[in-house]
Formats: sequence, C-alpha cells, structure tokens
Amino acid sequence: MTNRATELLQLLQAEMAEISFSGPRFVQANMAAISVGLAVVLALLLQLDDPWWAGISAFMCTQASQPQSLQKGALRIVGTLGGAAIGFVFAPWFAYDPVATMLLLYFAGTFGILGSLLSPHGYAWLLGGITIIMVTLGALDEPTQALNVAFYRAAEIILGTVTALLTALVLAPPASAAGAVAPGWRSLLGRNWHILSHATRTGVAVAAVPLVWRQLELPNLTQMAISIGAIMAVPTLTGVSQRDQDAIALRTLHRIVGCVLGGGAGVLFLATPASQIFLPWLLGLMAGNWLSMQLQNGRHGISVVGVQASVALILTLVQGAAPATSLLPAIDRVVGMLGAIGLLVLVNLLLGPPRSAEPAAPN
Repeated sequence: MTNRATELLQLLQAEMAEISFSGPRFVQANMAAISVGLAVVLALLLQLDDPWWAGISAFMCTQASQPQSLQKGALRIVGTLGGAAIGFVFAPWFAYDPVATMLLLYFAGTFGILGSLLSPHGYAWLLGGITIIMVTLGALDEPTQALNVAFYRAAEIILGTVTALLTALVLAPPASAAGAVAPGWRSLLGRNWHILSHATRTGVAVAAVPLVWRQLELPNLTQMAISIGAIMAVPTLTGVSQRDQDAIALRTLHRIVGCVLGGGAGVLFLATPASQIFLPWLLGLMAGNWLSMQLQNGRHGISVVGVQASVALILTLVQGAAPATSLLPAIDRVVGMLGAIGLLVLVNLLLGPPRSAEPAAPN
C-alpha cells in the first residue's frame, strides 16, 4: 500500500504539471466549472433542500462531447426518477421494521451494482439504486418525510443534470466515441458469478450502514452508503479474484486521496474570510471543480481522484442557503465517506475473498 501511495503522489504531481490551457481537456474543465457553479446558484435560488446534489450531478454529467453528455444525463434522470418512486413507495412501509429496512437497502445496493456491470443502461441502474438508498435513509427517522426526500433529491439531481446538458449543448463538440458493450444478464451462477458476488457484497455493506450508524453514532449515514456504492461501482470486473480485489483497493486509495484533497481544500477555504462573501465563494467552488475535471481527464489513470475531489469539495463548500458558519458539517461529510471505506473492509474480511469466475466453456 505504501508503494501505491507513493506512486499515486507521483502521478498527481505529473498531472498537475500537465494541466492544459487549450484543447478538449481545457474545454471540459471550463464546462465543469460553469455547470457546477450555475447548478448550485439555481438550486440556492429555488431553495432546494440539499443544493450540493445539483452541483455533484452537474459535474458527473459533464462529458467530453454532446452525445456523451446527453446519454449520461438521460440515464441519470431516468435512474433517479425510478429510484425516487420506488423509495417513496417502499420506505414508509419498511421504516418501522429494521430488518425490512436492511433488506430494502440490500436489494437496492445489490441490484444497483449488478445492473451497472451487466446492463447497457448501467448508469441508470446505479443511480436508481443510489436514489432508493438516499430516500430510505433520509426517511429513516421520519417515514412521513419519504415524499419530501424523494421529491427534493430528484429535483436537485435533475436540475444539476439539465444544467450540465445545456452547458454541453453550447460548449461541447458533437463528436462521440462508442462505449463498451455490456455483458447482459446471463450466467450469473456460472462464468459471471464474480459479478453477482461483487454486487452482493455491496448490498451487505449498504444494509449494515443503519446498524453501524446507530451503534457507533457515526455522522452522515447517507453519505456512507453512497460512498460504498461509488467504491464498488468499478467499470469492469475481470473474474480473477486477486486482480479484481487489487483494482478495488486501488480505487479505494484513489477515493481516499481525492476525498482528502477536495475536502481538505474546502475546509481550508472555509477558514478564510473570503468564504463568507458570495462571489469569492462561488469562484472558489468553480475553480476547484475546474481543477478536479483536469485531474479526471488526465493521461495518468487517476480519474477517480478527480471525481472524488470534486464531490468532497462540493459537499464541503455547499452547506445551505447561507455561507457556512461552522466546519463541522464539512468534516462530518468527509468522515462519512471515509467511514464507508472502513465498513467495506470489514465486510470483505467477514465474507472472505470472492471466488474467481468460472472459465467459459470451450466451443
């Protein structure tokens, strides 16, 4: 792990030295800064509950081209609406039963990751699972708030997504690259068993979040559950247990570093007087996301660091309708993200190493 951390620091230095001020990387960084800033401002003007979700959605849907942005944005909206509807229907029924709540979270986590790896519309599956988790945990203490949570989470995410799409239509090029072909929903008990095992571990970890939260009184349980899904949402799995575990461990390290970079920068900025003035605060938010997008699109393979840095920065700087008066909410959110990593490690230790995939049958 020490060698990986040292290598990652070297890659970060290389990325920072290669920051682009022209070309596609520069354009996409500008798009991210504009869409995140605009989405957060609109969410504040509309007095949405959690405007940071608008900013995160804007960053996530800022892609290199118009077709890519439109595709990702459409899948994010469909997944969010579907997850919000399911969460609204089931969360109030299950909220008074801890076992039923854990089962709902388990299935949301499992099928969210399973669909993200198997379906050609994987991003919609992932967002659907995450939204069910958000609504369920958001209404855990007050089940009557399920509709309120579902409505505002959907509104915030859709607002940020639409903002990114409009920015892409104005600034992004029309070209598009073909995406990878999804394996489809087959052979889950055969050669794709490793995918089912991976998704199941995600569901177990997500289901354990309320239990761990209540026992240890950890902050921000929703952020913990979402972070678990984000860590386990690897683009592909090879089926070779050791190789996949190494990839997840590396992804976890990248998320930790991104969390520390984005969250740390946000906390330092909040400690300055400039953070209490709207325009410097907004410019700081946009500049941080500009840099995060540069890291995401660099050539050294540390895109996860850039994504997580943006998420941590937005969660730190955007705390409501007024300038932040305390660093505690920001620290709580960062701790929630790091707590998710610890819970995943515990689940993997309890369940043991996953079994490698079965080889394909010869023709």
